[in-house]
Amino acid sequence: MNRGQRFTIALMLMAFVLAVIETTTRTSLGSATTSGTDLIRAAKSSGSVIKSVGALLDGSANFAVEFTNCVESIGVTLVATDKARALVPTEFHLVGEAATVTPLVVRTARCDIAVGGQSPNTGSITQVGLVIVPPDFTGDINNYTLWYYTTDAELTNHLVRLGVGAQHVQNITYGYVPGAMGSPVPFLVNVPRPGDPMFSLAGTVTRSEIPSGSFVANWWQNGRRGSVKMNTDVPAIYIGGANLTLTTDPNNELGQLIGGGSTGFAIVQQFNTFATAHMEVSVVAP
Repeated sequence: MNRGQRFTIALMLMAFVLAVIETTTRTSLGSATTSGTDLIRAAKSSGSVIKSVGALLDGSANFAVEFTNCVESIGVTLVATDKARALVPTEFHLVGEAATVTPLVVRTARCDIAVGGQSPNTGSITQVGLVIVPPDFTGDINNYTLWYYTTDAELTNHLVRLGVGAQHVQNITYGYVPGAMGSPVPFLVNVPRPGDPMFSLAGTVTRSEIPSGSFVANWWQNGRRGSVKMNTDVPAIYIGGANLTLTTDPNNELGQLIGGGSTGFAIVQQFNTFATAHMEVSVVAP
């Protein structure tokens, strides 16, 4: 899949999500919202978005990560845009910027993780973020990272050096045992203290044996030295199904964002597997 095709998929995803947002907004408020095309056009013309990845800051701290033997869950739900906007720097544009709701992504993964050419260790990663208009118009999806947790201390240290608010949570529970292809099996991910905010994800997942091509995901966060881009390229992904519920304290930051103590994922639910993925982490000039 070439860059043009990936960009087309990114626009299609944003258009789909915004269509859902617009339908939801019209249903609840009886009024129309700005279209996905208008939002993307506005973002392109705005001077506040990142225009290029050509200028990297001091590259000595940039690094790569190799992931192998991965399983991954993805869930997308909708949250109030005003609450989401307060958590994202102004130079990043939420895809639901002009609507009352915008998409929130919860991702978990368990892989063998090799940071900076070191030997791999099995570990878990959990990310929570908001879907944004691609700052540099690359990738199949772009998200602003709100919370990032991992059991891998080396990955945590490398991210923190770039200013990412990564949390080392050694005792993340990742409960998954492969079942028969196409059959749902139990799934549980628990992010306890020292993770903040704490939450759990539980339900069932279903593996797929049908290849779905490649996928590129960009996760962003403002760091001390500039905007940090975590670009992950999955050359061959198998996309399965999931039926998951997130549970958290309704009074913590995540609970306040989702508007309660739990949420399902009405927009997208997936359980994916892939043999390899490559992540480049770099500081991008604003």
